Amino acid sequence: MGQINEFEQKAFGLALDVNENDDAYTVTTNLPGVSLDDISVNIHDNILTVSAEANATEYDENTRVLVQERRTGKFSRNLRFPMAVDGNAIEASFDNGVLSIVIPKAEEAKPRQIPVTAGHSNN
Repeated sequence: MGQINEFEQKAFGLALDVNENDDAYTVTTNLPGVSLDDISVNIHDNILTVSAEANATEYDENTRVLVQERRTGKFSRNLRFPMAVDGNAIEASFDNGVLSIVIPKAEEAKPRQIPVTAGHSNN
């Protein structure tokens, strides 16, 4: 199925999209109804932890809830990256209920071009 199979999933709770290019991973998740203050993003030993809390809607005593399908409470997700990442350069943004996290790969984990030079043959 591709690169995603290399990630070790430690907990389930958030649906994530994870993409990769030569320089970085990008993790995206939808967090509708969650405020910026209720989001936490941490990295330790190449494990990214995303946590959030969606508060339940409060109703007065005269209201009967007929259907309640929106998720509330605390939830989190851990991802272990298959190669070293640069934890000091991670950027996270939250816009219109969508959290986007860019996790740069460590320099030693990035692909690099090896120059080939003309050499002398011992023949």
